[in-house]
Amino acid sequence: MEFAVWNLDTRATQYDVTKAIAEQVLHKCPGLFVTDSEQRLPNFKVELNANECGGVRNDGTGTFTVTKGIGKRFSQLYHRDEISVIVNERKLKFRPTRGNVDTGVEMTLEKAPFIDPDIERQRQEKLIALQDGFVVCKVQIGTFYRPDNARPNDPRAFSIEWEKDLVRKSMAWLNFEYDHKLMRIEIGDSTMESTRYSVVVNFDSIHKMAVGCDFAENYICFDLMTPPVFQREDMHRPQDGNFEKRYRQRVGELCAGHGAVAPYAHHLRVVLFDDSDAYKGDILDRFEKSCTVAGLRPPPDVKIDARGKGFFTPRNLNRVSKWLGELHANWRVAFQIEALLRNGSANTLEVLKLKSAIDELVRDHGDFAGDVMRYFSEAAANRPAVQPLQECFKTVLQRKLRRRRFTPPPGHFSCHHATLTPTRLLLEGPNVTQSNRVIRDFEGYEDYFLRVSFRDEDRLHYRWTRDVDSESYLRERVGKVLKEGFDLAGRHFDFLAYSSSALRNHTVWFVSPFHHREKGCITAQSIRASLGDFQGVIYSPSKYGARMAQAFTATDPSVRLHESQWSEVPDIEERNIVFTDGVGTISQELADWIWQVLCENYSDRGENAVQPTAYQIRFLGYKGMVSVDPYLDGIHMCLRPSMKKFDVPEKDLAGIEIASSFQKPKIPNLNRPLVTVLEDRGASVRVFLDLQDKVVADTRRAHESVTLFTGLLEKYKLCKDFWLTDILRRLNVLGFELNPNHMQRPLDTPFLTRIRSSAINHVLRGIKYRARIPIPESYMLPGVADEGPAYVNKGCKNVYCLPQGKIFACIQNPGDKEPTWIKGMCLISRSPVIHPGDVQRVYAIGKPPENQMCVFAKLKNVVVFAARGTQSLPNSLAGGDLDGDLYEVMQYEPLLVPEHHNPATYPPAKPFTLDRPSTVHDVCDFIVEYINSDVVGLVSTKHIVIADQSKEGSLDPACLKLAELHSRAVDYPKNGNKVEMHRLPRDLVPFKPDWHESEQPNQSNNRRVDYYESSRALGYLYRNIKLEELSNGARPGTESALSEDISNALRKHVCAQLRGYVPRPGQFCDVDSVYAGYREELGYISTTYSLSKIALTEEELVVGTILANCSNERYKSDRVYAMKESLSFLLRITRQDLVGELYGASDEELRAKLTNAWNAWIFSQESQKTSSESGNSLFGLRSFGLVALGLVLECLARLGSLPPL
Repeated sequence: MEFAVWNLDTRATQYDVTKAIAEQVLHKCPGLFVTDSEQRLPNFKVELNANECGGVRNDGTGTFTVTKGIGKRFSQLYHRDEISVIVNERKLKFRPTRGNVDTGVEMTLEKAPFIDPDIERQRQEKLIALQDGFVVCKVQIGTFYRPDNARPNDPRAFSIEWEKDLVRKSMAWLNFEYDHKLMRIEIGDSTMESTRYSVVVNFDSIHKMAVGCDFAENYICFDLMTPPVFQREDMHRPQDGNFEKRYRQRVGELCAGHGAVAPYAHHLRVVLFDDSDAYKGDILDRFEKSCTVAGLRPPPDVKIDARGKGFFTPRNLNRVSKWLGELHANWRVAFQIEALLRNGSANTLEVLKLKSAIDELVRDHGDFAGDVMRYFSEAAANRPAVQPLQECFKTVLQRKLRRRRFTPPPGHFSCHHATLTPTRLLLEGPNVTQSNRVIRDFEGYEDYFLRVSFRDEDRLHYRWTRDVDSESYLRERVGKVLKEGFDLAGRHFDFLAYSSSALRNHTVWFVSPFHHREKGCITAQSIRASLGDFQGVIYSPSKYGARMAQAFTATDPSVRLHESQWSEVPDIEERNIVFTDGVGTISQELADWIWQVLCENYSDRGENAVQPTAYQIRFLGYKGMVSVDPYLDGIHMCLRPSMKKFDVPEKDLAGIEIASSFQKPKIPNLNRPLVTVLEDRGASVRVFLDLQDKVVADTRRAHESVTLFTGLLEKYKLCKDFWLTDILRRLNVLGFELNPNHMQRPLDTPFLTRIRSSAINHVLRGIKYRARIPIPESYMLPGVADEGPAYVNKGCKNVYCLPQGKIFACIQNPGDKEPTWIKGMCLISRSPVIHPGDVQRVYAIGKPPENQMCVFAKLKNVVVFAARGTQSLPNSLAGGDLDGDLYEVMQYEPLLVPEHHNPATYPPAKPFTLDRPSTVHDVCDFIVEYINSDVVGLVSTKHIVIADQSKEGSLDPACLKLAELHSRAVDYPKNGNKVEMHRLPRDLVPFKPDWHESEQPNQSNNRRVDYYESSRALGYLYRNIKLEELSNGARPGTESALSEDISNALRKHVCAQLRGYVPRPGQFCDVDSVYAGYREELGYISTTYSLSKIALTEEELVVGTILANCSNERYKSDRVYAMKESLSFLLRITRQDLVGELYGASDEELRAKLTNAWNAWIFSQESQKTSSESGNSLFGLRSFGLVALGLVLECLARLGSLPPL
């Protein structure tokens, strides 16, 4: 509602009038519009009409706009003279206008928060204070180093590896961009040059800054965590409305000279022109004040010596390159030397000083030298600033030469990883990674394969601003590497292929040509040619790449079938609907055989699992699910045409690769898109809040007892690799408790308290920032088809077939004596839920009929869909199929929304094709386009934001449009049809809901003026939970992991078992050596997978999480997964070194293992006590104690000394 305003003092500003209306009427508390300090302040808009004479004064009139409800009340009160507004001693007059308020303005006032005019005024003051830039004389790129003669407290020196002098030629300015939180140095003289370059330093990339004056040069030194962003633009581009809006181009170098050193040196030194006279003040003082205004810590005045040392001149780089060529027989060592340089851990002169020592290491220790260098590379990157590289090498050498080499477990291999950024090639690993079909085909040659990720300098996915032309950069940087390959550590690597999941993370496989002892010369092309016949998809680059990706899916090997043991059977179809899209069957005997092979690689040999009745597989050119058919005889597998993706040359024997086995049901969680859709389908906000309240209360109560704590760990799969759940439960049976009564003994310690705090924080952050709330009485299950109609088609009688709209699901968890059959009304969905019709109501039939032939009767932990009717239910759930998709089956009654919504129906998109057969270069072009056009996350986020802003929620036309675009974006990797950014609907208001705030421990880091208070369920859920920051005690401390009472309580059980036991010669393991190897690998994991320069804490590693914030959730989850993979391998090896194999051991063997485990436990306790007394770090000792304690308890349990859990 709009009001005309008059009788204004012409000297009054918009700020004055806004503040007066707010303080005197609308926001007065308690007042006529705001009665509670917690109440949301009404938003309004004031505009003053400009004076006809010009200048800054108004003409005495203006407008005042509010929402309809507030406007009506304001008008009534004003006409009754109950309110008044006075500005500069003049009483304002108001009159409603007849004009219609713009819909966008009205919605903004309804949704957006009121912005205090003082805040906006402060922002304007900051912008004015920062508007004067700094003239730059020199821009220098280099690296920090420690001179040989430096004293311990001396600052590092700066080596100038490249510089541009801007005094005689060109010009440059340094400016602060407050709103974008960056500094921009613009290089270019428009009177003499046509191109301008920018050096952009983001505030969050600055580790440290320092200023100083050296020989009349006023300099700023930037110690950067990531390189600056370099951009180029045409200074003489057309300025009319038709010029290209994306006028800036991202580049990797400012010139060829800079490009030569950019991969190795990225720190910055800027020399400023002294304009102190013009500004009546010291230039460096003015810069420090600007930093304060911009929110940066003012840099200290430090004397930093700067000179050109030439660390990365062509001559020195060639010396290193020649040395790497000499190490061709031990490429792992060459890789680590490259890592030292490319990761910024050392310079060429430091590395070359180690040449003789490293050559000696290779000569004396062969392949093991690569393992030593792997630890050295990590130690060098994290060494104290005062420690010389040579001293660091000697320390690592002394430690590592006493350790044995780790061997990856079956189905895994040591994988090297490279990350290509705009300026650098960052190296990591080798780390233990699950293998795939191709890697297993070339066992022993794994070092010739390399995983390469394409990322921005901060290792996150590329993020583009509207003024940057991303496509040209990606074609030049990423496309060139994909098509031409690159050299690394003396080898040339070529693009090979990718897996579907890796492509979503912008990661692909490269390979270096090599000679195989049996297969001869192996190249990327020969490997691709051996995968199969892709003629059916060769005209579509995306499908061609996707089909090859099948061979690179991470899988576990299982059994090999003769060609007579498998066959292809028809799909079940009706009315052109394929009900068995992606699913086949296997016989029970074959399922037993597969399970037996898989169990050989499980530490418990499958004792604590339910044998799966379905597997997700890869087999020759087929992919999808297979479920057990009890009516198939012998060893046999039936596959379907819908599972076949390409032809593979016939083989007598072929292996079944297991992508997933389904041993128990998963518990589904709410998430933001699902909450949004369920709310629009009729679920009340109270239902979600009640669920959240219960989960939060249960989580916070984990401090109270072992039962509650272990329940939390089990529910969220935390501390799983350390067996902490079983350890605590067994100790609890022995009388230990977190808060003991007079009959119990204390269990808690500071270390265990921090583990609980870390676990609780991890869970609560997921609830607050992702609405990740477990859904009771619900399960996440893979989908398979009812095979009944196939037997009906064969002429079988009395066959039970699921009717349309009904499902079958039988649940059994490990330890359950009997399975549970789901019966009754359910909701079923498939993530990601985005369309209102992606959640459907179905009926679960419960127990299968006993008087009919029912093919699915014995299936467990899957959901069986009907294979007859007028529509495919899986396909109706966000376009699902049966090749491994997981479905949420929900029976929680408060969420069983009654409203029905038809599923989305989108016309099938025709794959993008060429008029010729695709080549690998076409696949490379597709990868570049995919990285540039990967908008799945953006579309999903925009969908729930607009749903929050609209009164129609997810039924808003813009949301329905986004649901269709999301479906297309998800299918983009397969059909090659990208979603154009300009087709995305705009947000309804230029503000975000409060639940969209970035994940920060301190919420003041978010600019509150950018967010509004959401009135939907997500807003209530977000505001309903408050997080406490983890105390500083979460850092490694100096105390015992668990109390001495545990040793005393267990000693009698151990002594009873070992009474009369005579150890065999050579039985005892070297605990000190095992622990040293454990500690070093744990340290490597803690630094490798950290999201910052701060290593992960021991508590984070035990819990199995990373608590640091990250703007890209997908990247963080990938790092957590990789960290847990490496940790799981380390713990498996450590337990193997301590006690060997527990499964199937005799009592005599178990006593020998108990002896070693007990020795390890006592070692950990005594070492902790010694380290505490001496003040040494306990990192590794406490978690090693958990490993040993877990083994002691497991041995005692297997020997029958402990009561059952």
